[in-house]
Amino acid sequence: MIRKLFFSFVGIVSFVSTSNAQFEICNTSETIPELKLSLCSVVKTPLFHEPGKEETIDLFIRKFPAKEKREGSIWLIAGGPGESGASFYPLITKFKEIFPHLDIIVPDHRGTGASSKICPEQESLESANGIALANDEWGPCFGQMFGNIPYTQAFSITNAAKDLGVLINNLSGEGKRYIYGVSYGTQLVLRLMQQNMVKVDGVLLDSLVPLQDDGDFDLSKRSQVTDKVGRMVLQNFDTTNPKGVNLASRLEKLIERSQSDKKFAEQIPGQNLSSILGMMLDIPDARNKLPSIIEGLEKNDFKVLNDVVQDIINFYKDYGSKYDTSPSSIPLVQIITASENNLRPGMKKVDVVEEAKGLLFTSPLPNLIAENTMPTYQRDQYFTIIPQKMPPTLIFQGTLDPKTDYDGAVRHVKKLSKVGEVTLVSVTDAPHFVALFAQNSFAKIAAEFIEGKSITQTIVNDEYVALKK
Repeated sequence: MIRKLFFSFVGIVSFVSTSNAQFEICNTSETIPELKLSLCSVVKTPLFHEPGKEETIDLFIRKFPAKEKREGSIWLIAGGPGESGASFYPLITKFKEIFPHLDIIVPDHRGTGASSKICPEQESLESANGIALANDEWGPCFGQMFGNIPYTQAFSITNAAKDLGVLINNLSGEGKRYIYGVSYGTQLVLRLMQQNMVKVDGVLLDSLVPLQDDGDFDLSKRSQVTDKVGRMVLQNFDTTNPKGVNLASRLEKLIERSQSDKKFAEQIPGQNLSSILGMMLDIPDARNKLPSIIEGLEKNDFKVLNDVVQDIINFYKDYGSKYDTSPSSIPLVQIITASENNLRPGMKKVDVVEEAKGLLFTSPLPNLIAENTMPTYQRDQYFTIIPQKMPPTLIFQGTLDPKTDYDGAVRHVKKLSKVGEVTLVSVTDAPHFVALFAQNSFAKIAAEFIEGKSITQTIVNDEYVALKK
């Protein structure tokens, strides 16, 4: 759908790189309800952001004009790092309610969505599998990356942040300016703040990434983080509804069985029980089924497990299936992760397997980033440091976030608090992406922040993410 919308739009948009950048109607025949009346622009920015280098890339931006009398703008910065702005489209109606007086502006940062890609041909909207790479596209994509290494290395966090600076300064319009970032988007926003390129009235960060030099929570330790949260979930169920042997001990026996009993393992999706269970920690409804899954598996009943897995598949399919720009850019994820967010670049896949022993909940990420073969870029002066000054900042963090660990976020907040007015709102039991899963609590507090009110409620209980009692 968006593929057609984008290419019909390209014919009328102005390609610019200075303050005369304009938004135009994307397509008058647009039928996706949440995208109706949105405006689009494609802006050329430098590929390298260095003097003497003239090569440019295209950045796609979509704007949703303020519902009520306009007072400014808020930029929504997606996570990933491979996710495009389309990850926010299902939430746009809610964001309009929260910020009725602000234009909502959603960019596809470099390497994602309808913006320029690392593999321009294979990740094209018009390629066989759209922007997601098909199996036979990986080889040519690798060839592109290694055939033009300087181009590939330009897709860095710092360059993406500089892109944001250009966009915010040229496309925000008059009035107040705010930025919201989620997950990797929080890292990208903070990199922008390090560069002192823009003046903003406030920053909202959702699911804050750990400090880059925090060895307890970097991406190579994702399975340990996931296991920690999973055990906390099980402990909660034991506390609220004790039934003899604790759930963790029972699950440990099931995982051992899945590794020794071939017939049992063959009935588990993907034949990796700990990884499947780790995935469930992201979605409250799925997470609440863990006791029933364990009880069923002990009886050789796989129905609850399979039903929950299908529910998860349906959840993600329903969330982004309407948007052609939804698929994440795996090349971008791998380049940025290997270059900056893996503190153990020498880790081998056998090490990942060894570290996973004894874990009840795991993530596939450590195995994916081990033994990196992608061309990486050099870490720059911004690596591991924090901004010299922060504008008023509001941070939302779930206490059961299996991706950006709560304790890691708290450590980060302590450092950020030394350079500005930073408020942490802890959302009890919330997983990753508070604005998605704890919408009412996020809406209330975010609106208060934009209105300039003091945030007095810093520990929040939200019924939609509360663990089932």
